[in-house]
Amino acid sequence: MNGKVVLIVGASSGIGRVLAKKFASLGVTVIASSRSTYALLELQHEILESGGSCHVIPCDICSEASVTSLISDSIDKFQRIDIAILGSAVQYIDRVDALRTDELELMFQTNVVGIMRCARYILPHMLRRNKGQLVFLSSMMGEAAFPQMVPYGATKAAISCFARGLHRELKNSNVHVNLLSPGHMNTNISSHLGDRTPSWYGKSGSLDLDKAAEAMVKAVLANRKDVVIGRQSYMMTQLIKYMPAIANRIIHKITT
Repeated sequence: MNGKVVLIVGASSGIGRVLAKKFASLGVTVIASSRSTYALLELQHEILESGGSCHVIPCDICSEASVTSLISDSIDKFQRIDIAILGSAVQYIDRVDALRTDELELMFQTNVVGIMRCARYILPHMLRRNKGQLVFLSSMMGEAAFPQMVPYGATKAAISCFARGLHRELKNSNVHVNLLSPGHMNTNISSHLGDRTPSWYGKSGSLDLDKAAEAMVKAVLANRKDVVIGRQSYMMTQLIKYMPAIANRIIHKITT
């Protein structure tokens, strides 16, 4: 991995931040991006202090101009992006009949359109080199949206479908697509919800961020195409696929 350039979109917090540190420890140059410049500079300081390499480019993936600037600045400085990890997301939790439509729109603009926008502008550079990896961070919720997480699950289902379709579209190239779908992780993605967070949220088991990041890095390095992160999450996705009635009963028990 020495000398490779890894772009991480959504690097300022949560799993993206941990992944940035993990990849930096492997000797790659990390390009860390998110909307929060201050958080990115803190991350950069930590990586540099540990002997790694990190370059910061703030970006709002809901803005076309911001994304095109991110990609052009990355290419101008490093001539390439070897691996792009696309993981920015926002989350709102509520019943569908109570969800604010502005929150619904923000989730889709960030989690779906923003991520697809990044892929669209990174892809031509990888295709010109006929080399690279696009890594999409989805969620088990894309396969098993729980009550009150239906719209969020829909955004992740869209990304899973996009990644799987893009993998087929690129089958005759040397540009690879990896889809990583973790279960619930202890991040700050829902910290803004306050008392809107359901009492059951996270109680079905949370993945340790460090272990989840380790599994993700291994999956990327092995170029695994479609990976569910976490044993419980994997078991649930298999139940949904092959024994949906049992899966529905388990989800009902967890959420009531």
